[in-house]
Amino acid sequence: LEYIKNDPLVRMLIGNDPGHYNFTIITAMGVITEGKQGTELHTAIERLEKERGVATIRADTGTARSIDYNANKIEEAVNIAVELKRPYGLVGYSQGCANEMNFEAMMISGTPDQQKVITGDYGLVCRQLLFSAANGSMHGPATEAKVHQLITMIEEFLKYQQGYFSRAFISTTIDVLNSGLDSSAFQKFLGGTKSFLPYASRTFWREAQHLPHIPTCVIRGVLEPHTTPESLDMLSNTLTKQSGSALHDSQVHVYDAVGHPVYFKNRNGRILKSTDMGGAVQRTHHWSPLCEEVEYVRTDRDVEHGVFDCAKDRHIFPFCDVNARFGIIKYADVEN
Repeated sequence: LEYIKNDPLVRMLIGNDPGHYNFTIITAMGVITEGKQGTELHTAIERLEKERGVATIRADTGTARSIDYNANKIEEAVNIAVELKRPYGLVGYSQGCANEMNFEAMMISGTPDQQKVITGDYGLVCRQLLFSAANGSMHGPATEAKVHQLITMIEEFLKYQQGYFSRAFISTTIDVLNSGLDSSAFQKFLGGTKSFLPYASRTFWREAQHLPHIPTCVIRGVLEPHTTPESLDMLSNTLTKQSGSALHDSQVHVYDAVGHPVYFKNRNGRILKSTDMGGAVQRTHHWSPLCEEVEYVRTDRDVEHGVFDCAKDRHIFPFCDVNARFGIIKYADVEN
């Protein structure tokens, strides 16, 4: 105990001075979300607003939509935040991290008005990445390989069946399949999931630009048998099997869930790596920010282990407090 007490870093555990922060949070949630109608982390967000006066604006991102579509929705939320005349920070969860990184890149390479939104007096000051999928996920290439094998198997099966069905039936079946594959919903789904693939991730990081002075906080997790939701058992075991590593939260690995590109090296990647503050790996799962949203899949085992009852404040409170401690976030009653 004395050894820990004498560690100078223990001083950092002292809480910040009371008061409200001059700060707004823009959230962008995962690949499955209800956008601005979502309730992810709503209890923690309410406590943060009550204790620190931090306003939160939910970006109206869509389920399984492309990172460009979601970046435009984040821009809409940021324009609302700028009208509050307070600096803002970005909080992304899972694919929402890629969406927010893409938003920042779009603003930097955009018009002077767009650049002002991110670099002005009421611009971006910090980032928080929760279980980031900005570097993709092993689920992406593994699923792609399985789909290719499935298509080959179906083709071989249907070739054999050609002798048993009429030409009219075969033509109708092909037309139905083409209509489904060409449909707007299916194309949107593909656009929303391709960011998990390596080639899409490399393309994004190759072109992306980010501000060099913005600190990035991250939360990463590794699940264990007693912290794994029962509904994620198969997904977790599949990811372990197909990647060869159990160091993941059921959807992204700890070495991927960081605040900088891992598989593409360039100047922008070095900038992001220098501003990545890192963070200890936590014993939790990918769905830890969720509660009511996953009530329909909560089982008796989940209730017994309390896998969804983990502290929600840890996802945003430390992020705000550490940036306030080092002067990145100002107090509302302190002049800039």
